[in-house]
Amino acid sequence: MAEFPVEAWQAHLQAYLNCLELCQAFRRQVDDEHVRQALDALLDEGQDALASLAGCLRQQGAAPGVLELDRRGKAAIRELLALRALRDRLLMVRSSLADLVTWHASNLPADADPAMTDSLASSLAQTRRMLDQWDQHMAEMGAVL
Repeated sequence: MAEFPVEAWQAHLQAYLNCLELCQAFRRQVDDEHVRQALDALLDEGQDALASLAGCLRQQGAAPGVLELDRRGKAAIRELLALRALRDRLLMVRSSLADLVTWHASNLPADADPAMTDSLASSLAQTRRMLDQWDQHMAEMGAVL
């Protein structure tokens, strides 16, 4: 069995937190109730996914570390808040989610402990579901890709 890449997954956990903080900042700024509800759902599910990933790290005997918004997350929030068009903000959230899915899918250790692989695969499925729901929301808002 291959070694679980703890440092890489800690970085992914940080990216997850940054994405959730981006959504939280967007939620505080948006007036559209439909968007706020979609962000609330995304934040709820994202918190669950973040906890699941942290649990996977703990299973490997690694602490998730102190999770705080980092400089990349702060820069993303500044960029989001500088955007004027709602569509652009929606797309920025989508891009953040898509990056999480892409990274997660490409770094899923196929030859890790089967229980760990199952946990990470479940987390990936949850993240994909979040992206799919966000895409559906964007389509409803008329902000198609």
